[in-house]
Amino acid sequence: MQIDFESSGGLANLSLNYHTDTETLPQGQAEQLEKLVKTSGFFDIQQNDITSKGASGPPDVISYQLSITEGNKKKTLSFNDVTAPALLRPLLAYFQKLAIEQQRKA
Repeated sequence: MQIDFESSGGLANLSLNYHTDTETLPQGQAEQLEKLVKTSGFFDIQQNDITSKGASGPPDVISYQLSITEGNKKKTLSFNDVTAPALLRPLLAYFQKLAIEQQRKA
């Protein structure tokens, strides 16, 4: 599974990026990511469903772009803290954690 995660904004206007292929991750981490993607229903979410909410939110809102490729399925979604579906939030939190860890190592 190929993952491309980007977020920006918030009070600190922090920009985070995390790009990986689960085949290159330790088995436990890869399994956790795959489970979070599945339970989030990522591939079932339609961009129109999260864009139609039309909520731009307060100035400190964080914007996200998430692209996931699994086999022949590929999807990219763009949303923010206000429009993100509740089931997607644990996945976003995990990607933010991984992105911060990756930045610290760089």
